[in-house]
Amino acid sequence: MFWNRILKKYSIAGGAIVLAVLLLVSATGLFTISSCDMRPSSMGYPYRIFVFADSSVWKQVRRPIRDKFEGEVLTPRSEKKFRITYVPLNKLSAFKERMNLFFIGLLNEKGQVNDYLKQVLPENFKQGVREDRYFYVYQDNPFAREQIGLFMLAKDLKTFKYNFKHLQDQIYQNFLTKYYARLEKDMFDQGEQKKLEKYIADHYDFSIRVQHDYFIAIQDVPNNYLWLRRFDPDRWVSVWKIKGDSSMMHFDQLADIRDKYTKKYYQGDYVIRETSYLKLAELNGQKTYKMVGVWRNDSIMVGGPFRTYVIDHPADSSLYFVDIAVMGPRYKKKPYLDQLEVIAHTFRILDGKADRKKSAN
Repeated sequence: MFWNRILKKYSIAGGAIVLAVLLLVSATGLFTISSCDMRPSSMGYPYRIFVFADSSVWKQVRRPIRDKFEGEVLTPRSEKKFRITYVPLNKLSAFKERMNLFFIGLLNEKGQVNDYLKQVLPENFKQGVREDRYFYVYQDNPFAREQIGLFMLAKDLKTFKYNFKHLQDQIYQNFLTKYYARLEKDMFDQGEQKKLEKYIADHYDFSIRVQHDYFIAIQDVPNNYLWLRRFDPDRWVSVWKIKGDSSMMHFDQLADIRDKYTKKYYQGDYVIRETSYLKLAELNGQKTYKMVGVWRNDSIMVGGPFRTYVIDHPADSSLYFVDIAVMGPRYKKKPYLDQLEVIAHTFRILDGKADRKKSAN
């Protein structure tokens, strides 16, 4: 494929990392796409990452890379954010259609992967690596459609470790952006309930996209509450609205509010305070708060992970809660949480309707 993407360039000097932009073009021919794209669709699980690196390099860098990309999610059992599998280069043909491929190499050392990256990466990128200006580049769809490719290259091991330490947050966030964009496309390509979305927008002062198989479990329009639910496994998105403002953005107070609503509508779910917390977040470009943690229901002896976005809406002195949760004792819950995150990020306040409701009250 021609490297005709806008790639990120990092100037590393005196401990400072400066972001700039460069357009790289390569005519190596390895990734060239014809006018008729005959590549297959990528396959496998979207949360699996396959890493290609020379074994000697991988042994030295695997810990920080695993720590950043795998991490830990309590559901309430411990699950990984993503699952990394190391693959030698001689098995590339068997894995080249998987959804996420990472390539790690060193410019000044010999090795199968090192030599491979020297061959396929464009010369101006390699020159930037030599000059400590470039370190990584994402390439969309290198071998298959809807595929994420990440290429990390440094001139030596010491430089690689330094660069990854200082750029890992940005590398990870770029990956998440691509991961969720692909997930959203896949989810709604499979089916979207336009009529149900219109019904919600007509009856509430917000809109939200609804994937196939979700249904309205409870609607309480007078009390500004909506529960969208789907089974196998059981997961849901709830939205409610209360009078309030930013002064209420404290974990215990928000957890109490969630407990009040889940007691009424979820048969007694409550937030486990010891394993839950409040953090700053972003929803559709707006800074907000997000509760992250685990819920439990003692009456039916179940529990699971939840995430609750709390959006301050000063226009009508209100707070919107967008709550997502999973219950699936037999399932890995992180993949379903990711799908729910996609739906939560389609939430939009219909300001005109909110203002009209305020004036009517």
